[in-house]
Amino acid sequence: MNRRRADTIGLVALIGTQLGQTLVAGYRSPLVWLTTAASGAVLGVVVMTPGLGAYFGCTPLGPVGWTIANSAAAAATAGATVLPQLLPGTEQNDPAAADPVPGEPDGSPDRSGAPQYA
Repeated sequence: MNRRRADTIGLVALIGTQLGQTLVAGYRSPLVWLTTAASGAVLGVVVMTPGLGAYFGCTPLGPVGWTIANSAAAAATAGATVLPQLLPGTEQNDPAAADPVPGEPDGSPDRSGAPQYA
């Protein structure tokens, strides 16, 4: 495997991970599903179109390259979703565990001196 192909696999895996995490965070929204699918399709077109891919420093991937990139993206997305729940002291969705910002007793910003716009 040459360096440019490996770089392209890494790029696809990175962007795939970001898209996967976006999908996990907003899985209830049909718009998130649509935009994630569209972004993945655009990524595929950019990588697989020889002139366009070369402009972005990519080389077209074969089935093995896509399998490696998608497997890495799926594993990274799953790890980012599951591991915080398994590690002690990383309760992310517990509002009682969140520290309020000093000077803001209820967590909302103090806007008493801020200009108001209609």
